[in-house]
Amino acid sequence: MNVTLKPELEKIINEEVKAGRSADLSEFVNRAVYHYIVAHDLGEHYPAEEIARAIDEGLEDLEKNDVIDGEEAFRQLRAHSAERRRQSA
Repeated sequence: MNVTLKPELEKIINEEVKAGRSADLSEFVNRAVYHYIVAHDLGEHYPAEEIARAIDEGLEDLEKNDVIDGEEAFRQLRAHSAERRRQSA
């Protein structure tokens, strides 16, 4: 599969790989797609602008080392999604 990325996305991915947060481009893209699918499966649908803003905020948090464990992040995501489903029912 061939994918063409916008130059600004390619730059971000290369910076992530250089920082050691992903082994290579393929790993980064695989993880990004996986997380997108998980969010979609949990009923989270966001416009592209909101996703871009969230990514920017996440990258800022990484720069400040303001991060949480992956399992904790998924626990919070599942709890948030369950709360949203409960409120919309």
